Amino acid sequence: MNIVERQTQLGRSLYEINTQAMTEAADLARKNVEQYFEVNRTFGERLPEVREISTFFEMQREYGETLWNNAREAMEAQSALFQSTMTETREAFETAFKAEEAPKPKAKKASKEAA
Repeated sequence: MNIVERQTQLGRSLYEINTQAMTEAADLARKNVEQYFEVNRTFGERLPEVREISTFFEMQREYGETLWNNAREAMEAQSALFQSTMTETREAFETAFKAEEAPKPKAKKASKEAA
């Protein structure tokens, strides 16, 4: 494969990688927003049931833990997506820029007469 073909393939590969990464990032963002609204709705529905201050504080602690865990999971998913995208990009560049392996010249045999 010559350099022009490899560069064209690199362009295609980068386009596909970026398209896939952006699609997955948008999907993750959508899921995170839906999850955030669901958590708020769930705790909002429980709020009228609170009759004691200790129950309110317990529910507030639980809400904070839930938000924290959801944010942590979202960051881990985004980090994994970023890592896989960078790995795919590196592999695409390595493929595009790797040198054609030329046959190595054979080493000359030392003549016994020269010694």
